Amino acid sequence: MTNAPQPLGDLPLGYAKSEVGPTFEPAFHKLAELDEVALVDGVAARFVAGGRMMFSFVRLAPGAIMPDHSHPHEQLGFVIEGSMRLAIGGDERELTVGDAYAIPGGVPHSATGGPDGCLALDAFSPPREEYLARARQAAGAE
Repeated sequence: MTNAPQPLGDLPLGYAKSEVGPTFEPAFHKLAELDEVALVDGVAARFVAGGRMMFSFVRLAPGAIMPDHSHPHEQLGFVIEGSMRLAIGGDERELTVGDAYAIPGGVPHSATGGPDGCLALDAFSPPREEYLARARQAAGAE
């Protein structure tokens, strides 16, 4: 199996077809200015969302555990800083800067922050509405 992009019908590579126009306003963000949302003890995230996908910048403190969970959303991720131990559907790996991962919806996964913690960029499709609701709540609490 190859990871190379495959043509989608008569569309050129790199293009997706959508019958729906934009569902959000264009925006620029500075990561440090986004509200941080605690997910579990030692794990926090900042979010950027569009209409059909979202980024989640997740910081795990050293040794912090994101317990085993699953959700219907597809999740792609990339380690930006530090390291983490990531388990996906029973396969467990040590990930460091530059490593990426893909988690299909419904597959159980968990993570533990490495000795220096970890900053990972996760992309979800569709957006995780429960996380966005928590971000709106955090913004309103300031």
